[in-house]
Amino acid sequence: MDGGMSFEQRSAAVEQACRALAGVDGDLWAASGAELGRFASQLDELGTRVDAARVDLLREAVDRAEAGSGRSGAHAWLLDHSPSLRAGGSARVVRLAETAHDERYAALVAAVRQARVPLVTAAVVVEEFERLGPRLAEGAEGPVLDGLIDVASWGRPKDVRGLRDRLVAKYGAAGEFQGEHDRLCERRSLSQAFSDGFGLFEYTMVVDAEARATIEAAVQGLSAPRPADEEPDRRASGQRRMDALLEVVRRGVGSADGVATTPKAELFVTVSLQDLVARSNAATVFGSGEAGTLIGPETARRIACDAGIVPVVLGKDGQVLDLGRRFRLFTSAQLRALWLRDGGCTFPNCTVPASWCDGHHLRHWVDGGATDLGNAALLCGRHHTIVHRKGYYGELIDGHVRWLLVPGSYDRWLADRQAASAGRAAVVGERPAVRTYDVWGELEIASGSQPSPPWRP
Repeated sequence: MDGGMSFEQRSAAVEQACRALAGVDGDLWAASGAELGRFASQLDELGTRVDAARVDLLREAVDRAEAGSGRSGAHAWLLDHSPSLRAGGSARVVRLAETAHDERYAALVAAVRQARVPLVTAAVVVEEFERLGPRLAEGAEGPVLDGLIDVASWGRPKDVRGLRDRLVAKYGAAGEFQGEHDRLCERRSLSQAFSDGFGLFEYTMVVDAEARATIEAAVQGLSAPRPADEEPDRRASGQRRMDALLEVVRRGVGSADGVATTPKAELFVTVSLQDLVARSNAATVFGSGEAGTLIGPETARRIACDAGIVPVVLGKDGQVLDLGRRFRLFTSAQLRALWLRDGGCTFPNCTVPASWCDGHHLRHWVDGGATDLGNAALLCGRHHTIVHRKGYYGELIDGHVRWLLVPGSYDRWLADRQAASAGRAAVVGERPAVRTYDVWGELEIASGSQPSPPWRP
């Protein structure tokens, strides 16, 4: 509205706007698509300015003692004259009217009046700033409030709330960010199993940001749908996540002396060496679904020690990759070499990341297969089971693992190999039409053709 209008003129204009909107539903059919969009934007600005005017109106009523005393008096007066707010929203108006007298919030109140910040988001700014205040370093209040207002001008309330950790990490008092994470860590819990009486059990788990990021780093890669034999994975999302968590647990406890036979999940974080040494600022999770989660500096130091985040060059000297028949299990060094070579599960079209795959003996260990890279392939737990159960044959060709998806093909290859080793001619009968795939799932031989039998020695 025109800034030079009198109060009477403004009141008349509002009344006219109310009349203009009455019965609008009967005229919308005549508007073009562009006109509908423009009208929606006009209504949005009108609504934002109505909220801002309510704040100023209530503040004036309180200053004149028209609204009684205290917050309860202001609230009652507002509801008496604005019955639509009885359904919700009155508390925000009262809260912003109070801040209008606080010089710290002058920029926020101005942004509300100019329709740059919606009332609901402005209320969250006040809520977050007052929550952050006691945790900030001296002199940090101004930059923090400016940052909150800036985000409120384009973001949603959740975006404003999402700044909390970052602001404390950057502007918090010494040790405040790490101290808060330590306090939250102490509240982690896992309940005892509760039976529903029908054979199922329920757990309640409470975790902090670090634990959530660690769990998701392990579970997300394993919980993606994993089709097999061209059949879709029909498990529900919740079931896949539970199966993934169980696989994580089994890996941790299923080996001798409780030592996992494959590397554990690693939580990748980025933090400067200077900050890590000085125990300052925060580390940021990256490379997973929890990217952007902040981890306290002391926690990052512990992760750097516990999770084996070591420069690769330090792992080269003295690490034997080909161990031959002396060892049955692949070492961590061998598995990391397979991570680089195979990139992930080698079963066609599987997307499970390399760090959550098993080292599979292409020629089974019990059949004389060596524990070396030339006889190894990465397989996720699900496809490792399928390969053994159906007897699929795999071989390493030009650095890529290829699978013959014919049930029993491994046993036939092994029989031919053993016969040849014994000096007897391998008998190769008619073979069924097959399809072979490389590690990326690319079709190599069309169905109906006759490939050269990969089981020949």
